[in-house]
Amino acid sequence: MLEPTSMRPAISMPETARADEMPLETFFTEAICLDLSSKPLKSDISIADLQAAIAAAQVAIKPKDTVLLHMDFYRRCYGKDGYLTDFPGLTKESATWLGRQGIGMFGVEAVSPGRPGRNNFEVHHVCRDLGFTHMEGLVNLDKLVGKGRFRFIGFPLKIKGGTGSPIRAVAWLDD
Repeated sequence: MLEPTSMRPAISMPETARADEMPLETFFTEAICLDLSSKPLKSDISIADLQAAIAAAQVAIKPKDTVLLHMDFYRRCYGKDGYLTDFPGLTKESATWLGRQGIGMFGVEAVSPGRPGRNNFEVHHVCRDLGFTHMEGLVNLDKLVGKGRFRFIGFPLKIKGGTGSPIRAVAWLDD
């Protein structure tokens, strides 16, 4: 089970969709967790990094999946000066690659899906343009590495016109 500690995971919706308009099945999905914990702080996550993590996990991304990215960021940086800036992050290219796999959403431990600045701006635009969403501020992803496929639940609050929302993130494992 994925349980937030002192953090409040949040979901960010594509600009064209609003929290109160998205079907609940968008947030109750099959999921996988990719181990990117070897990525250095302040580094970019490339397509090759994602492909290597998929191969190592011996899983496949299926349409509408939730893809969780464990970067060991929370353990390394929570409560430290670099918490808002030092995380590994997706690039426009790697976010586009994920989106083209047909995912419904992805989640990260960091406060944003892309490195601060241009990368983060571009990753948000990729989500909007390709019609998928992302979650920020997840914890305990280390507990999902190597678990294969599982169910993910992360319902947003029904905020009228909202483009983001706190969620209660839960991983439902069969074993």
